[in-house]
Amino acid sequence: MVGGFLGAGKTTLVNHLIRSLPYRLGVIVNEFGVVGVDGALIERLQDDVTELTAGCLCCTGRDDLVRALVEIGLRPQKPDAVIIELSGVADPTPVLATLLDRAVRAAFRVVTLVAVVDARHVLTTLRDHPEAARQLAYAGVVVLNKTDVADPAQLAHAEDVLRGVNPLARLVRVERGQIDAAALLGRDDFGGRAAPVPADEPAVHTPDLRSFVLRAGRPLDPYAWQRFMTTYLLRRPAEVLRAKGFLDLYGYPQRVVFQAVRDLFTADAWEAGDGHSELVVIGRGLDRQEYEEAFAACMVPDSLPGA
Repeated sequence: MVGGFLGAGKTTLVNHLIRSLPYRLGVIVNEFGVVGVDGALIERLQDDVTELTAGCLCCTGRDDLVRALVEIGLRPQKPDAVIIELSGVADPTPVLATLLDRAVRAAFRVVTLVAVVDARHVLTTLRDHPEAARQLAYAGVVVLNKTDVADPAQLAHAEDVLRGVNPLARLVRVERGQIDAAALLGRDDFGGRAAPVPADEPAVHTPDLRSFVLRAGRPLDPYAWQRFMTTYLLRRPAEVLRAKGFLDLYGYPQRVVFQAVRDLFTADAWEAGDGHSELVVIGRGLDRQEYEEAFAACMVPDSLPGA
């Protein structure tokens, strides 16, 4: 998926992907208006551009998205990959929920959400348009675009702000959307691969949106973790936008790669455990101390063997 606010350069990046990837591609373009413009600007891929103009995918267009994916999947010559260009006003949360549904995942795999940002207007966009902050919070890759027309001070400030919003994302500076296309398809940001956890706390946050890292130096009690996950993550979909990290559960030989998007989550076995857990939480209006205390309470006592 390719997101980003209006004028950030999403369509330019999509066209670069079309030119660069040696695969048969399908493209789904979502526009907020009734008359589509971006679909006409997408470079032609025979009949593989599907334009959805009935409404924003996060509101009225979710059935249209599933229908478009089914139609793509039933084509005699199926594409190797599908690019979904979100509307600039789309909240990605319901779109992700649709794509991560089991029925959809049986045929399609979400590799990443790319958020395209105009390097000159990062803070203004985040302050004035909360949907842009949501796209950034869920992104696996943040493309800092138009770096050729931004000065060094603007670029440094933009990177600080973006890392404060989403320390999990890979941040890439580009000009005119020229990103490494093959590297995007190699990602698995909503699957079971390793989750990078930042070593340092991000220093900059946008108003009401913050991220922090929860750490535990002993294994977590599986039942206590289950209660924490339900109470502090899954039951707060409006506040907790995303959570991702490694968990060492007492009695389990392998650590778990955990990811949550609102009330959807995945948990996959990873490498041998070392007794430590790290979980990045991104959300709005969160009390960090409350989360730290609740997470610490999940640790097993020192007296238990192996703790």
